[in-house]
Amino acid sequence: MAHGNFVLDKGYNAAAAITKYRAVKYSAAETVTPVTGIADVVAGWAQFAVSAAEILKGKGCSTRVMGVTEAEAAGAIAIGARCQLEADGRVSAVVAASGKRIVGTCVGHAAGAAGERIAMRLDLEGALA
Repeated sequence: MAHGNFVLDKGYNAAAAITKYRAVKYSAAETVTPVTGIADVVAGWAQFAVSAAEILKGKGCSTRVMGVTEAEAAGAIAIGARCQLEADGRVSAVVAASGKRIVGTCVGHAAGAAGERIAMRLDLEGALA
């Protein structure tokens, strides 16, 4: 199991249902929504899930913006591998020029398959691979 280590988490309103440990992007002032593209500018990583029903009750999205977060892998990722954004907010290992945004480095637990979690040091302003 991966573990995070926060430097800074920020609370935002949620514009849509959000999956825990996946990337979110800005959608309006103080509001985030799930990532939908490989080159999206990432606001951070959701630390808790937010359902549509919870949004109606005022629940927001706690978002890791600095530090080490748990992130859901889209496939195998080794420790030390640079990580790139997938269109569904998960991450994969950078293996070649892909046009995907580099968002961090796997620094803790590796992933052997899709759906596993890694510990990833965030680099939200990363270049495109």
